[in-house]
Amino acid sequence: MNIEEITLKIELLQRQNLSKSAEITNYTQSALTSKVKKMEAEIGQAVFKRTPHGLKITDVGIQYRNFLQLITQEYEEFLQAIGSQQMTTKVNCGASHTTIKIYGATIVNTLHTNNIPLDVDFTVESSNSLNEKVHNAELNCALTSKPIKIYPDVHYDFITTETFEVISHNRHIINFQERPTLTLLVLSKGCMYTRAVVEWLKNHDIPYHMKEIKSVSSILDFLQMDNSIAVLNSKLIDLYHYSEIHYYKLPQLENVINTVFIYRKNESNDPTIIQLKQVIESILERAKEGL
Repeated sequence: MNIEEITLKIELLQRQNLSKSAEITNYTQSALTSKVKKMEAEIGQAVFKRTPHGLKITDVGIQYRNFLQLITQEYEEFLQAIGSQQMTTKVNCGASHTTIKIYGATIVNTLHTNNIPLDVDFTVESSNSLNEKVHNAELNCALTSKPIKIYPDVHYDFITTETFEVISHNRHIINFQERPTLTLLVLSKGCMYTRAVVEWLKNHDIPYHMKEIKSVSSILDFLQMDNSIAVLNSKLIDLYHYSEIHYYKLPQLENVINTVFIYRKNESNDPTIIQLKQVIESILERAKEGL
């Protein structure tokens, strides 16, 4: 039984929004579209109606969703009956848009594979917003780019460094010295990468307007427009196998950002926080070793 695949199907049927599901699951929107088509082929009927306002679940889709939910419920009851399910602890963890796309699925899979009894509920927002929510005890912790404001009651534990790239389509290479009006494509307007590039553009008197695009896979399509650039984490470019792109090395733009794990100091000895941090560190260590 592939319980993860069943869970993904429930997510798609419940949310009825492939773009939002793509943000949460770390799949591309096109990959999720393929999974919907496969799901419909399996049962022989449509699970969604395509409307001008987006997807709407069909009666068959509702029945299928209820069936899948029943399977997961019975599976959990089975695990309880044989005594192999541990009591899980809920953790409300924040992550930036970039961080969740790179590490979100890996964190969840690592917890599941190693039977670690943590149920992580991710909140996806900008670094500074997550920083404030941890400070206000609205979140237990967050994995994000180092925010601007440092609160005295919050730990900012360095986890790793990330690099970002300014790119365009290689058929539309930008001459920044001509100061054209640019379209800046970003995953999040509040992202530290975005802030760094915006500051550079302003310092060099280059006019721009910003376009926020939640789907990483869609950014390459938008880059085919004239005078369009994007700022993306280097790992995301590799993860989504971007091609036909031009990389810019902009003078005086530092393209390295620290990623930190943040949590309140009064929870420094919380075993839940410590365990999640150790899982994240182990994932990053394996990634560094190329495993």
